[in-house]
Parts: sequence; structure tokens; C-alpha cells
Amino acid sequence: MSIVELRNIQYSIFDKRTETTIDILKDINLQIKQGGIYVITGPSGSGKTTLLQIIGTILHQSKGFCKILSQELSAESSIEQISDVRKQIGYLFQTPFLPKGISVKDFIELQASLSGLGMNTAKNKSEELLTHFDIQQFAKKPPTTLSGGEKQRVALASILAKNVKLLLLDEPTGSLDYDNKKVIWDLITKLKHDELTIIIVSHDDSVCEFADESFVLDAGFLKKLS
Repeated sequence: MSIVELRNIQYSIFDKRTETTIDILKDINLQIKQGGIYVITGPSGSGKTTLLQIIGTILHQSKGFCKILSQELSAESSIEQISDVRKQIGYLFQTPFLPKGISVKDFIELQASLSGLGMNTAKNKSEELLTHFDIQQFAKKPPTTLSGGEKQRVALASILAKNVKLLLLDEPTGSLDYDNKKVIWDLITKLKHDELTIIIVSHDDSVCEFADESFVLDAGFLKKLS
């Protein structure tokens, strides 16, 4: 089953300085099936984040057909339609939001409870994720006091506390050293199962070794690599 279907997607912006229209994405066609890991690589400025934000319902295409999690979406879609899809998507930004004044454990529990889980279930979910991401030793610390790699693990755990169906990762290891990159990629690959689909955008071509399918985006055009 396809959970992402993009046909002839174009995304353009108007440059007031030059009074010209700039095409960021050009005739993008992409089909993502449920389950597995999909990677989109390409140089900085190629439109990777723009494409990921269209899939994540943060942006809407200028032209073309977009269907995410069985819902056709455009700039004219209702708030209810967009909200229904967003609830099923986890989005990790290049610089994830992590709050001050709350412990790692409480933050993850809060995210689980906001998704509708009861107090005891949210607590169990939090403990399960703390163990999976090997961050139980930081449970009582504020996430803002942690290192870059530790923060990424906390951010991923908080997203997955919501039981999402589609996980979108924007340069998840872009600012990390080699050892922390390896930890994050190992954790991401262990998340793979039939009910979760993972889409990663990165300028690092080596990420493709973890992918079931990989693509390259350059100058606004998308090409399948495998």
C-alpha cells in the first residue's frame, strides 16, 4: 500500500527582489509504500527539505497531485483534513525542539499522553523508549543539557511516543560526529517494521546503504537510484 503518492509536483516561490518566479521543485514523481526506509540525498539547496515539508503537510505544492496517508492534500484542503494526516506523522527537524524545565522522561510521557494514551500506558511507553534509545540514564535531566547525539535520541523517542505511521527525518545526523552518527543510524534501522515508514533526507550519500530505496534530488529534479 502506498502511503505517499506525488505526481508532477512543482513548488515555486516569487522573488520580490528580482520579480521572478523560482522553481524549487520541478515535476516531482514519488511513490512510497508502507514500511521500510527511504532516503533522498542531494546537495545543499537542492530542495530536499522543501520536498520533505510537502510530504509532512508543512508546505503545499504549487502544482501537482499529493496524497499522503490516503488523503489527497493541497493548499485548499481543510484544517481538519490536514490535522488528521499530521497526527500520523512524526517530523524531526534539523534542529529539534526540546523544552527547558522538564525532564527527559516527563517530556516523553507528555508526548505519549497527548496522543491519547492513558497515564499508565504513557508511562510504560516512555520507559520502553528510554530503553530502546539507551537514554534511561538521562531520564531525570532536562533534554537541553545533553550532547547533540543525546538530544537527537531524545527527540526521536518523543516523536515515536505518539505511535506515528510516517517518520520524516531532516538531516538527522548533519551536525554529529562519526561515533554519534553511527549510534543514530543503528537506532533508526532498528525502528524498521511493517507499520512504520521512514523517509530521510540527507546530503550524505553514505546514508543510502540503510535504504530499501534511495533517490537523489538535484536542481529540483528527483531520480531513483535503487
